Amino acid sequence: MSASPPDATPRPRSLLDWIESVGNRLPEPPILFAGLTALVILLSAVGHGLGWTVRPVKPVVETVTVTDGTGTPVSRPVLDAEGRPVVRLVETGASLAPRSLLTGEGVYWMFSSLLRNFTGMPALGLIFVAMLGIGLAEKFGFFSALMRGVAFLTPRRWLTPVIVFVGANSSVASDAGYIILPPLAAALFLAAGRHPVAGLAAAFAGVAGGFGGGLFPTGGDGVLTGFAQDAAHVIDPTYSVTILHNLYFKVASAAVVTLAAWWMTDRVIEPRLLRVAPGEAAGDPAAAAGMGLGAKEKRALFIALATMAGVLAVFAALIFTPGSPLHGVGQPALANGRVIVHQAVVVGEPTPAALAAAPSDRVLARDPLLVTAQAGAGRLAEAPGARWSQVIVPIIFLSFLVPGLVYGRLTGHLNSQKDAIEGLYHGIRSIVPVLAILFFLAQFVNAFAYSNLDRMLAYAGGSLLFEAALPIPLLLVLFVGVVILGDFAMSGMLSKFGVLAPIFIPMFMMVGISPELTTAAYRIGDSVVNIITPLNSYLLIILAVFQKYRAGAGLGSLMALMVPYSVGLGVIWTLALLVWYALGLPLGPGAPLHFSPAG
Repeated sequence: MSASPPDATPRPRSLLDWIESVGNRLPEPPILFAGLTALVILLSAVGHGLGWTVRPVKPVVETVTVTDGTGTPVSRPVLDAEGRPVVRLVETGASLAPRSLLTGEGVYWMFSSLLRNFTGMPALGLIFVAMLGIGLAEKFGFFSALMRGVAFLTPRRWLTPVIVFVGANSSVASDAGYIILPPLAAALFLAAGRHPVAGLAAAFAGVAGGFGGGLFPTGGDGVLTGFAQDAAHVIDPTYSVTILHNLYFKVASAAVVTLAAWWMTDRVIEPRLLRVAPGEAAGDPAAAAGMGLGAKEKRALFIALATMAGVLAVFAALIFTPGSPLHGVGQPALANGRVIVHQAVVVGEPTPAALAAAPSDRVLARDPLLVTAQAGAGRLAEAPGARWSQVIVPIIFLSFLVPGLVYGRLTGHLNSQKDAIEGLYHGIRSIVPVLAILFFLAQFVNAFAYSNLDRMLAYAGGSLLFEAALPIPLLLVLFVGVVILGDFAMSGMLSKFGVLAPIFIPMFMMVGISPELTTAAYRIGDSVVNIITPLNSYLLIILAVFQKYRAGAGLGSLMALMVPYSVGLGVIWTLALLVWYALGLPLGPGAPLHFSPAG
């Protein structure tokens, strides 16, 4: 007869337990987006059958006519108490109804658009090209040497902020920060006579908790850019979002994360660890010696960094020298000198008489079709702007590719053409899961758009938000909370944004929140829970390092260690965004806080 356990009473399930349980039952992202696409197909047919309709509305700036000094009447916007234009919603156009994807035309569209949906994703080219250079630099050890070099040159008192700051910027190196920095930080803390688990926690807080900050654009920024711009086109088809849309806020965020995690590590986490687990601080301080840089690595790193500075200097000269290729304003064009314009058209089979009378530029031969432009101006696929902002991806590509090649050659990792090509392949291999997700995500996003459900939801939800008249700061806080809760169910930054962007960006635009500001709020919610969500696959890597210093430690121990960071960063970073908003600072070059419709 077996004895009963001492306490067989089931422990009450907390909210986090419930979220974790539900999240663990969710399918993998590709399967999840395939399921969402099926849901859109079903809803489009149901909505079409039930006759759902939504009247489009348009935000319009209220104006008043006054006379200027010469007596000429001029129209000026009406300003509110904060000096911003007063906006109201007016109905525009015919009512929208769902387009069923289960009709003959709908099924034909799904099959004929399958490939185009994927290849037309704005994020595809951005992340692919950027990761060619970044992946090669990572493959040959350039990023590893850079992180180790910075850490070992840091004085003891500055060890915590430097570790956190390097971690907050490590996302540019794909996932290298998760693998290199935490074990290195733990060993460095031990060598400096500090608690190694505090170093591990500080590094993990920087890498995962500060994921949305950093000094440099990353491949992930390119993906967010594409999603944000596509979502913004629901309300304004001419709206353009650049890869630098959150650059200023990201730089400030890296400082906020560093200062907050520094204080928490040195004043909260490490004192507690020294009190409750002093034995973990005993070990061989020489363990960090094996992570140091050899003479060859130091020389290679110095020359590679000098090479990177040279590449950036060349681009700076091309940008700031009048008459140079990247100076001033430019318009991206095709090889034949033409530009791509999106224009609504009607394509039909003409009668012989109509075909004979039609201008030649309206006829598509070989099997003649008559193409007639519909009413309304076309829009440029790529808007004119500062030339340097249009070449950010090539700058990222070359700024990491060339130093990576130099470092690999000087350290002996690059000895042949095959090695160089393997370096390029390394970056692409690292984004294969992202490419698989993007394929299924593209089908969901485009099916959502074809069905009209995206615009119907945006107009209906946006109208409700507008009528509720909630303060924008409150909307931002609520959105950060939505993202945080979603992170327990779906931890992938890109997957989650792919679901939330088509819904929240158009709705928020209707109440004056720019897509760039919505994305900034998203970065916060997505980042601060990375360090405690069980869905973060890198928790197991961090746990393995933790167990080196605390035998028998489990995920619960690790999550308990990191909860103070998650809560603290969530509060402080959100407050920083609200202060940023109150000061009216741009989020990046040409990235406003507010969406202002044409008045």
